[in-house]
Order: sequence, then C-alpha cells, then structure tokens
Amino acid sequence: MIIDCHVHMLTEKGYEDKLVKEVRRLEIQKVCLLAGHPEVGIWGSYMAPNERVIRAYGKYPDIIIPFGFIDLGLDPPALVDELFTAGFKGVKFTRARKNYDDKSFYPIYEKMESRGMIALFHTGTVLRTPLDKAHEVGSNHLRPIYLDTIARAFPNLNIIGAHLGNPWYDEASMTLFWNPNIYFDLSGTTLKRKNAAWFRETLWWFPETMRRLAPDEDISFYQNVGDQSHPFDRIVFGTDVPIPEMEQAKRDYQNIMGDLEIPEPVRKRVWGQNVNGLLRGKVK
Repeated sequence: MIIDCHVHMLTEKGYEDKLVKEVRRLEIQKVCLLAGHPEVGIWGSYMAPNERVIRAYGKYPDIIIPFGFIDLGLDPPALVDELFTAGFKGVKFTRARKNYDDKSFYPIYEKMESRGMIALFHTGTVLRTPLDKAHEVGSNHLRPIYLDTIARAFPNLNIIGAHLGNPWYDEASMTLFWNPNIYFDLSGTTLKRKNAAWFRETLWWFPETMRRLAPDEDISFYQNVGDQSHPFDRIVFGTDVPIPEMEQAKRDYQNIMGDLEIPEPVRKRVWGQNVNGLLRGKVK
C-alpha cells in the first residue's frame, strides 16, 4: 500500500475529484488530506478549512484520511476533541506564533496524545504571505529541534515533521535519530537538490557507517535508544505539490531510494507501512 501523508486540500471547485482521479492513476491507495488556514493562498487557490476536508472524506472514505488544522496560539484545546469526534485522524500545524514547543501549546498536544491522533508539523522556512506581520509569523518558530522537546514530553504522541526541516537538516536528522515517535517526510525541494551522498552524510547512521564508527556493543546501545537500524525506517512518503506534479514527486522518492540501495522492507515502510502503523493499523 502507498499512502501519501502530505496532500493539501484547496478551495478550488472539484479539487477532491481531480485529486482522487490522479492518485488512482498513480496507484496511490490513500492520501492524508490536510486542512489549512483559509486565508493562505497556494498554487492559485486557498487552503480549505476543516469542514471542506471532512466533506471530501465523506465523498471518498476509501482514499482520503482527513487531517484537520489547528491554529496554534488561537484555537482552543477543545478543538482537538471536536475534530476527533468528526472523524479526523490527525492535525496539521504550521505558521505558529510561538515556538512549537512553547508550553502554552501543551494542552493541545496532550489531548492529541490521548486521542491517538497524528501531529503533522511543517518544519523549516514557510511560505511568505501578506498576513505574516499581523499573524506574527516567523520561520524560526518552526524549527525541527522543537519537535524533540515535544516528543520527549509526549512519548505516545506520534509526530511527522514535514520537509526534513529545510534548511535545518542537521536538527531534523538528530531529532529523528533520538526519538522513536518522530517521522519525517521528504516533501518540498530536498529530493530535487540533494543526492545520495548528501543523505548518507546527513542521515549518517546507515548500517555500514555504524559498523565503522563503533564496536558492536556501542551500536546496540544507539539502536536501542533511538530505535534505529536504518535511517529510512522512519521516513514517510509525502508529496506536498500541485496535482500535476505528484507523479514526479513519487518518482523522486523512487530515485533516491534506488540510489541509496534502500532494502525492500524499509521501502515498504516509507511508502505506507509507517503511516499505517501510526494510524494503529486501521488503514486496509
């Protein structure tokens, strides 16, 4: 099964119909469809609110996995319960007014952890809009290192960081290494700009590298602490592109995993098993 964990729902008329037609052609079985801030434009349209996403889910429940949007610093924690009751499986966070790990946001994360919902965080630099000054938006609030704090404070909260933290890749890498409840997607421009050698340097704990760096007993220690045997064990497939570019985004994943000679069992985790596991195996 292939699950695309990062697909935006737009307000364009019939968008869900166009999306479903394309993912069926690409043999993508499921998509995590994300609501967003309704005032933010992207790709010639606007992000769709929670209500539009849940309607699309009602229309295509066999394909769409609904993810809601919570505006950190504005929406109350009770919205988590409302979204869960409505059928949302996760929440997308972005454009926060404070650092992601600010303790004022903890009641939201606590509720999500108790509900078993996935937290998908935009990490790294973010789209600039005319609303940024009024909304106090700054990319520095969205650094991947803040996910490390959240993952330790809420060890049963499953977290996906988008874009591997671009441009804070080293932060994202070590946050991934030490936290077994954190996953990252490679959406954005990373796969178009970075080659296999870069991935081997940044996600450095490939098995052959670990064998060179430390004796067997030390390798076992790191693998037990970080739950690591391969750096792609907790990478997930996500496109985050306009519909006409989804095919190329899928091909970019295929190419990098081919170049890195990723073992087939690990590739299956990237394509869909990881996200299905975060959903507690509920996707069939």
